[in-house]
Amino acid sequence: MKPNYVGTIHKIKVLTTYPEMLVRFSLQTPKETINCIISKKELADELLMLLDGTELAVYGRYNQKRQLVVVKMCVRK
Repeated sequence: MKPNYVGTIHKIKVLTTYPEMLVRFSLQTPKETINCIISKKELADELLMLLDGTELAVYGRYNQKRQLVVVKMCVRK
């Protein structure tokens, strides 16, 4: 089962840009802080345009390092 979470984003950081873009951020939910990672270029570009504190809904799976690998995301207002 792939988890989905809603929270505010913090600590956006570009890890690599070549050969594939890799961006990490923290998602602060009411219960916990989740370390997330995005490898899809389209999602990474959209995320980099957002400010810290923006509310975001994410959907993905966990990797071996317990990071949520984001597959889908939606900006909430």
